[in-house]
Amino acid sequence: MDLINRSIQYTLLPETGNTDNVIVGIYGKSDKFEINANLKIVADDLAEGTTFDDLSKKELFALATKKLPDLLPNLEYTNYQFFVQNDTPVRLTAYSNLSNDGSYITLNSTLDQSDFTNKAIESVGYEDVKSAVKTILSQEFPTS
Repeated sequence: MDLINRSIQYTLLPETGNTDNVIVGIYGKSDKFEINANLKIVADDLAEGTTFDDLSKKELFALATKKLPDLLPNLEYTNYQFFVQNDTPVRLTAYSNLSNDGSYITLNSTLDQSDFTNKAIESVGYEDVKSAVKTILSQEFPTS
């Protein structure tokens, strides 16, 4: 999945004017997923001796995309919705999100029968959906 940088927002310390953290907006879409994320980058995410002022937009985006795979397994699944043709479920969309220490992720996942190898799509439940999404995410965003 190709990710794009949608925004960069700096938070400055009122006492010094130095950058305290940066929120990087990320967007991506594929056949299976649509993701919107605002990921918080803090000083601990930077290489030793580096400040936010040393980093370009491209470098900040790289730091945010590096954090993304580690956050995705913590998504909370809020609901899923079946799409039906001729009284038969043909696909479903799972909606999930994460709010974690200043980082926010929204993920919409569109799944079909091929994502459920051991069960008919009309009989899948919550845990089946979570498992299918996690499997596809681990392929799309491998962790280090």
